[in-house]
Amino acid sequence: MNYRVISFSSEEQYIRKFLELPGRLYSRKEIMQQPEEERRILTGTHVLSHYFTVFPLLVLDEEKNPVSRAVLTVYPGDRTAYLGFFESENNEKAASMLLQKAEKIAVNQNCDKICGPIDASFWIRYRFKTNCFDRSYTGEPYNRDYYTALWQKSGYEVTERYYSNHYRSVERSHQNALFSARLAQKQEEGYRIGSPSKDTFDRTLIEVYELLIELYQNFPAYKRISREEFVSLYSYLKMLIRYPMVKMAYYQGKAVGFFISIPDYGNAVYGKLTLLDYLRILRIHARPASYVMLYMGIDASHHGLGKAMAEAIKEELKISGVPSVGALIRQGNINKDYFQELIDCEYEYVLLHKNLTGGF
Repeated sequence: MNYRVISFSSEEQYIRKFLELPGRLYSRKEIMQQPEEERRILTGTHVLSHYFTVFPLLVLDEEKNPVSRAVLTVYPGDRTAYLGFFESENNEKAASMLLQKAEKIAVNQNCDKICGPIDASFWIRYRFKTNCFDRSYTGEPYNRDYYTALWQKSGYEVTERYYSNHYRSVERSHQNALFSARLAQKQEEGYRIGSPSKDTFDRTLIEVYELLIELYQNFPAYKRISREEFVSLYSYLKMLIRYPMVKMAYYQGKAVGFFISIPDYGNAVYGKLTLLDYLRILRIHARPASYVMLYMGIDASHHGLGKAMAEAIKEELKISGVPSVGALIRQGNINKDYFQELIDCEYEYVLLHKNLTGGF
């Protein structure tokens, strides 16, 4: 079989084939594609598009069917290019052609390294999943189990690892003396740990931004965005969260920590939503069968606050009696080891890179 690599910009015929490929690779129960967001990236109309330049790539077979796809993203002044929105059949030849084309473009753009998978921005999606493909959850980077191997065969190496802990449901009798003592201590010291409300959500989201924009700046591919852009990207959480499972920590009137969880909606929140999807979302929201602890951030000057906030969330999980996932923890972060006695499964994710020599 012969294949052809297409580098395109706004041609509608190629955009449609690009958007079509995930539907050929995943079942309806698996797919976590956001086609409208992908279209905005491809057409330069995404809220973050003014920060970067994208080079969409597509591999077609002899019958012009999409076989492999990706988007290479380049930022001004950054010698690293970012490759994401990768989807592919388990076809080493096609994937290799795609990756080689991305590398040539990156070199032509004066980049000396490619990092990925990163879907254009740290703020959109990044990382490959490497295990537990029989399980998935809302907010997870989900992909086919052979993707990491396809990249490694083309010379990419793992540079970062991340983990998600699956916690069994918390028994009413469960106690962890260290964590409960830390919560009591922080409360005695004057910290206020509580949940926002629907009326205060907008203000809370801004407080989260002001913390997160500093706390996450050492993460790979991190780029600063404006408060307005952050609110545009994450205001959807207002529809999905259950407020008791969101905690904010304040000290002397200032926000110093956050812990954001949502019910696990599976893939019900992805793609173009139908009436049945909305009904499913409402049903899950009313009676969650599991929670996903998506985001946590603590001002580093407030030692021990992370354990106190984790204890506050654990008490809510004890009331609900359902399992949960502590999502996407960077290797080396201390919260990966929180409540080890409750962990029954560990998911792994990777970020890869390849140094470019320029000899194309």
